[in-house]
Amino acid sequence: MKNIKKIIAMGLMVGMFSVMGLGCKNSSDPTKSTSSTSHVDKIKESGKLILATGDYRPFEYHDETTNEVVGYDIDLATKIADELGVKLEVKDMAFTSIIPTLQNGQADIVIAAMYITDERKSVVDFADPYMKSGQVICVKKGSTINGKDDLIGKKVGAKLGGTSAACVQKMIDEGKNIELVTYKQNEDMLIDLENGRLDAGVNDLLYQLQYNSTHPNLTILDGILIDAELGIAVPKGDNELKDIVNKVVQKMKEDGEDTKLYDKWIPKNN
Repeated sequence: MKNIKKIIAMGLMVGMFSVMGLGCKNSSDPTKSTSSTSHVDKIKESGKLILATGDYRPFEYHDETTNEVVGYDIDLATKIADELGVKLEVKDMAFTSIIPTLQNGQADIVIAAMYITDERKSVVDFADPYMKSGQVICVKKGSTINGKDDLIGKKVGAKLGGTSAACVQKMIDEGKNIELVTYKQNEDMLIDLENGRLDAGVNDLLYQLQYNSTHPNLTILDGILIDAELGIAVPKGDNELKDIVNKVVQKMKEDGEDTKLYDKWIPKNN
């Protein structure tokens, strides 16, 4: 009886170690692990680079004829997709949804005329800047507002979640009596400005140049409120994809492609 118990006990122990051994073997089997597959590898395997972007002329907007999303940032993203040897898939959305979409893995990259800020750098990584811009004050022609000091007691529009809204909020925090009105879309803000429902707006210089080219009753005041650089965001820690983006941006500067894109999409300041 004792011998039988010893045999059973030994059999259980052998079986236990065999299961443990199989478990170790499976966990180290490279065919079972995805940790060795980089984000760039996954993009190439899928055959597409998913871009999260917004609606912000002249960087990204729906063409009135084709309804396709076009603009400076779309052309730039296409060059990055070409470098990876894949097609570009565009997801346009509300600006406030762009970074969360990148963080949860539903997009590979963000190009959306996005300013590089310390707050954003804490949750995503940015490639080298691809353009410089800044925030400006826009008003209707004939307005008595000549600068930011004249905004006191006025109603000022800006984009919800954007640097423009943060810029106005900073003035308010500094004690200036300004009423901030935020909008999901810049065009809605500018329509209200044209129709007299706002006294002024704060907007990106390049966007405002584009808008004013077809709305000559608005003007940009002299002076930049905040200098800024536009950046391309990738998931935090994704150095491989960031290096590829930097390579494309640098090559465009060396070949003069960035100037060609600028002339194609950004209106002159008349």
